[in-house]
Amino acid sequence: MNKPKGKNKHGLSRYIRANVKETIRKDAGFGCVFCGCVLVEYEHIEPEFHNALEHDSERMTILCPMCHDKVTKKILSKNQVWSAKENPKGLEQGYVNDMLFSKSDGLEFLLGNMGTQNMGIAITLYGKPLFWFEESGDEESPYTICCIFYGLDGSPIAYINRNEYIALVRNLDIVSVGTSLKISDKKNGCILEISREGGEPLHIKKLYTQLYDTKLVIKDENSPVLFGNINTSEESLGGIGSLTLVGQGLESKAVALGGVPSREIGNKLTVAINAILYGSQIVNESGRSKGWIHNGNLINFNGELVGLVRGGDAYSITDEFVSHFKEGRLMYPHDQYDDGEPIFVKSSSRNGWAARSLAGFDLSHRFFGLE
Repeated sequence: MNKPKGKNKHGLSRYIRANVKETIRKDAGFGCVFCGCVLVEYEHIEPEFHNALEHDSERMTILCPMCHDKVTKKILSKNQVWSAKENPKGLEQGYVNDMLFSKSDGLEFLLGNMGTQNMGIAITLYGKPLFWFEESGDEESPYTICCIFYGLDGSPIAYINRNEYIALVRNLDIVSVGTSLKISDKKNGCILEISREGGEPLHIKKLYTQLYDTKLVIKDENSPVLFGNINTSEESLGGIGSLTLVGQGLESKAVALGGVPSREIGNKLTVAINAILYGSQIVNESGRSKGWIHNGNLINFNGELVGLVRGGDAYSITDEFVSHFKEGRLMYPHDQYDDGEPIFVKSSSRNGWAARSLAGFDLSHRFFGLE
């Protein structure tokens, strides 16, 4: 008698219990143990599935389709799989990743049931772009997608950096199934779900995130984008949804929540006068004055504190590192930080004379706002 379809000779089904899968993913750093790719398949190392009596997490791991195929074809040995299981790539580098295949030949985002078209920036929060497009230089796919996703504690959990999805390995569960990318925690369940279906706009179907004292919530793909104070109940949050916002191209901004963080450090007029008399100008990539530095304080035209300079580095007033400071400029040499977070770079900074003559990109907008 033939064995039941989908079962091995011992009657073991290919179905793996959710808690066993979660253990395997966690042990493997949530990505292929060889390369860190987040798109994975479950691998019985030894015994192989056809000889296995159970789905034993200690004898299993996860591999991307390409590495899995190499194991099946014996290009990679079982000893190499065991070795990679002991030292998974995701845990070694602190993140797992994969490329998006979503539509990027037009400026189009879907966030819940809110859409943006022909807009370079979908959302900024406290003056920091969170979802945006950049020119790629590729005629067939002229734009790349960038996103920054924060968790419920205000620290980043994932990025999309020029079409590369990067999920940071933290105390969260990271899953890729088909076109869906998900991040979950045990208390709140799924806090991020992205659809990356080929040929379609990137769709953020679920999001629970916060930055400083503001939170953004997208309950599902038919939900508006909800936002408000972190202490406000979901039922009382404001929202934008069931519409498509249409802009005028790459420089257009759809939704801006809050301005650049600032605070008063005295009478604003007095602070501004002292900065003018005793401080130095801050200039952007085109040489335009944006504010002042005085006694290590970055001061805007309103006489408010917007940042601090310590040891040649510039920080926001929330103590987030933003850029280097040198000769009156707020610059960073790369368009991403060391952990893979993409940095919004204005096209004028990337393509203008300053990009060619200065060692880096202008980030003055993070302290003084986008023009």
